[in-house]
Amino acid sequence: MRDVTVSTGIKWSYGVQQSQISGPAWIQSDHFDIDAKADEPATDAQMKLMLQALLADRFKLTFHRENREVRGYAMTVGKGGTKLHPAVGDGVMQRENSANGTVARNITLQEFADFIAGPLEAPVVNKTGLEGKYDLTLDFTSYLPPEERAMKPDFLNIVMAALQGELGLKLESQKVTVAVMVVDRVEKPSEN
Repeated sequence: MRDVTVSTGIKWSYGVQQSQISGPAWIQSDHFDIDAKADEPATDAQMKLMLQALLADRFKLTFHRENREVRGYAMTVGKGGTKLHPAVGDGVMQRENSANGTVARNITLQEFADFIAGPLEAPVVNKTGLEGKYDLTLDFTSYLPPEERAMKPDFLNIVMAALQGELGLKLESQKVTVAVMVVDRVEKPSEN
């Protein structure tokens, strides 16, 4: 991993949203290169466990979890119903971003909620009631403001309109209860 924060490592290895991590400011601002090698090819699940062990060993990471009620978003099905397409095949989740959108394959709606929580900088809870995996394409192009307003687009409104228009999903601002990882201890590692 190159030029990553401790928070990014926690987020990926524990499967939490950025807003679910509470700790010292430097875990989101200081960047590190992490070099580690597995003895043999590893799955994503195995890599996540290895990164958890590395964070505990090299960064002395310890934490506890607690539920907190915070301002966030609930993702629900819009009035017109969903426009989602069930995933074809049993592949692993893949997501690729472009300048104006994202394409995802074999993604659960909780994984999608975790993804959009990043740019929204707030927790997103999946309350659609929909299970399974989906193939989806989210293109913001037709939701971007005209040229005269393009200098300061309202990102939240663009995301909300695109979710409704492209996927039939809706974001509702509300207080949500989320499990937060509260960092009890973390240290900057010494050089190897």
